[in-house]
Amino acid sequence: MEWATFNFKSKRIGKKCEVLDKYIYVCGFCRGKGFVSSKNKRRCPACLGEGIININPPVVICAYCNGSGRSLTNPDLTCIVCRGKGVVGVSTNQVRICPDCKGKGRKGGGSLPCLICRGKGVVEK
Repeated sequence: MEWATFNFKSKRIGKKCEVLDKYIYVCGFCRGKGFVSSKNKRRCPACLGEGIININPPVVICAYCNGSGRSLTNPDLTCIVCRGKGVVGVSTNQVRICPDCKGKGRKGGGSLPCLICRGKGVVEK
């Protein structure tokens, strides 16, 4: 198995709606720190304190939270689409931008995920 990793120097993993093929990503919720609060050192619920996310490719950056891993309504909660990871798995490399939400992950600026793409921003071709 070939290992592919996140580029820690540039902190760039890709653009929204772009299919990524890496295995390891920095946690979107804690931004790689492993903790969500510096005062009481509470472990990150998304990565369980590791700071990295292991996920099988292909993946896309979560369109619903823009890869931040945080809920739109309460930033102390994880995103309901990616569960705090910042990236979401897709079933195939052949994807296109969702025609309903136009790649935003939610329709009309609302707070609920798009029903067609389930908040991912992409659908299969």
